[in-house]
Amino acid sequence: MPSARKCSVCNKVETSEKPIQRCARCQDRLYCGKQCQKADWEAHKGSCRAKIGLAWYDRYRKCKDGSRHEGKLELITWPSPREGLGWGACFAEESDDLKRKFEEEYGGDEAKFYKYWPQGFRWTCCGTDAGMKWGCDHHGTGSKPCTCDFCRMGKQLPDSIYKKQSAPRHGLNLSRGPDPRSFHPSLAQAAAAGRSVMGLEL
Repeated sequence: MPSARKCSVCNKVETSEKPIQRCARCQDRLYCGKQCQKADWEAHKGSCRAKIGLAWYDRYRKCKDGSRHEGKLELITWPSPREGLGWGACFAEESDDLKRKFEEEYGGDEAKFYKYWPQGFRWTCCGTDAGMKWGCDHHGTGSKPCTCDFCRMGKQLPDSIYKKQSAPRHGLNLSRGPDPRSFHPSLAQAAAAGRSVMGLEL
């Protein structure tokens, strides 16, 4: 069983009521709140800025709904037989050609290849493919409240979603939620009504 996360400044241990959050920029340091994060900034800013400066995908973190991804952007290089997908999360029979294109035409440059094939990448914070421009459904592990319907309704993800195997979710240990910061009665009602109208699971 993994040990509880601790604040990098005061060593306060994470609880269900008070989650420990990662630095949203570099993901390296852990904080129990803004006070500790501000106190640590002088010591932390050098390594934080250095790491951020190396991340080509930082410019793509912000979603169209205003939420931000806090994980890393990874190229999907593993197959997903259940979905019939191969390297780069494309159809298995086309994956050799896509990999060849990445290596030869793009010279193995992930930043350039991303512009051509964003759906071949995934965000490690939420297991969402990078072709999806709406929302980081982190279910409570991000620095800001999760914007997904289930967290807004105060519900855990149902098995049909949480246990679903897919290439973007492969190997990730994702939270099931709900994010306690996300619940709001009117938003919960709107989310439930919207899902019901669209015939989606509640």
